[in-house]
Amino acid sequence: MAEKYQALYRKWRPLVFEDVVGQDHVSDTLKNSITSGRIAHAYLFCGTRGTGKTSSAKIFSRAVNCENAKDGNPCNECETCRGIMDGSILDVYEMDAASNSGIDNIREIRDEVIYSPTGSKYKVYIVDEAHMLTTEAFNALLKTLEEPPEHVIFILATTEPHKIPATILSRCQRFDFRRIGVVDIEKRLNKIIAAENIKITPDAVELVAELADGSMRDGLSILDQCAAYAKDELRYDDIVDIVGIADKRIIFPIADFIADFNSGEALKATDEFLKQGKEATDFLEELISHFRALMICKATESPEGILEKSAEITEKYKEQAQKFSVDRLLGAISQLSDFLLQAKKLSAPEIAVEMAVVKLCAKANASDASELANRLAAVEKELEAIKAGGVTVKRTPTSRAAAKIETTDEPKPAAPHIDDAKLWTRWREALTLVKDRSKSLYTFLFNAKALFFGDEVELVIASEMAYNKINTPEGRQYLEELFSSVQGTQLRVTVSGKEGPKNREAEDGGASILDIAAKKDLLGEKMTVVED
Repeated sequence: MAEKYQALYRKWRPLVFEDVVGQDHVSDTLKNSITSGRIAHAYLFCGTRGTGKTSSAKIFSRAVNCENAKDGNPCNECETCRGIMDGSILDVYEMDAASNSGIDNIREIRDEVIYSPTGSKYKVYIVDEAHMLTTEAFNALLKTLEEPPEHVIFILATTEPHKIPATILSRCQRFDFRRIGVVDIEKRLNKIIAAENIKITPDAVELVAELADGSMRDGLSILDQCAAYAKDELRYDDIVDIVGIADKRIIFPIADFIADFNSGEALKATDEFLKQGKEATDFLEELISHFRALMICKATESPEGILEKSAEITEKYKEQAQKFSVDRLLGAISQLSDFLLQAKKLSAPEIAVEMAVVKLCAKANASDASELANRLAAVEKELEAIKAGGVTVKRTPTSRAAAKIETTDEPKPAAPHIDDAKLWTRWREALTLVKDRSKSLYTFLFNAKALFFGDEVELVIASEMAYNKINTPEGRQYLEELFSSVQGTQLRVTVSGKEGPKNREAEDGGASILDIAAKKDLLGEKMTVVED
């Protein structure tokens, strides 16, 4: 009888900490805690899907009980390790909170922890998707987490740490698992490809690593699916056809046509893509992602860490970004986001795609942004000259295109408070949450500065377009909910420009903030705080 096939992500699940890709900061800390004997009673593993949270928890559960642990790693050969791996030793208990979220499940664990382990040193309870536990279940777990028996270790794993009550967070050692870089995923894939004798071209491996989107498990699942398709060698085109994505080799030329205002050729290339049976919404999302990459290349000198793309692709983005202004790229992302919403509502979504391409190619559409950029540059230059001369400006409108400037000897008002304000320490964490939920919103916020004033976060926005999109009553309320979940306390949000505070109540005309992140609630249910 033929041996039953096992999926690659299960077959190649990490067995020691060195196998966990891209999480050295977590692996090294856990190994050191084991070798030094400084083992905590509760851990919280946070991170996006497929980054190694559950695998690290299983490795740790064996390592603390291993009879021949070496450098903090389990040997995976002793009787205890093999018993835990095959399930014959029941001292390691794994629970999926997504399907066992009630108080009865936690009460069962609470009643069991008082008994000593039968075949190992520690009882280890791994609770996956811990944020799915109910408020009552968290309350039942609280006392056990605070004063557990010495032989018990809890490991909570979650993709949404902002939904974990603060009273639970304060009783756990928290480890944040990072999104895995394309290069690290590609290295691991090549190792598995060689071991499995899979024939695949290098550019196809690179594409799989990019499609993994920071998740090693997703990368292995895509590779597994595609390997079953190819009879001979797996090629780049095969990956595109199987996964059903927009081919970057089409997206780059379309972006070139848009840069040159060539609507005819842009529409022709777009039509060829849609005739291949690809989804219109996928095309718009890929185009948004493409213009985001161009914007990042335009806005920073070192985009590699943000883009998480290969060196070759990053260079292509850099080269193409020179054809656009930052304002035109920001406008393109905003317009594409609007058309994406329309495409999801239309019975013929390809119409929204064609409208988007035509509008992006319109010179009038781009000239408005260019004119605004030129006017802003002139104003900034004028202000710099005035600042150097120590004078103030009075403007008297004389026409729609000109203004009369008078100078006085009065001193310029004090500089804004940006330089000496306290920066918000949780800003990077808030940005990560935004990026996971809405990349379009992230593009408007990643260059902002967040200042902290006790119960208030002030966002300093450099781009006027981004400022106008974000600074609405609905937008501020939306960000208040998001930032409060990250901080753990209620926060107010205000928005100002890079030259200092603007009229915070001036923008009250519309919802915007990319239509409140494409009409989706980034936070899901509001975080419930369990009282201590």
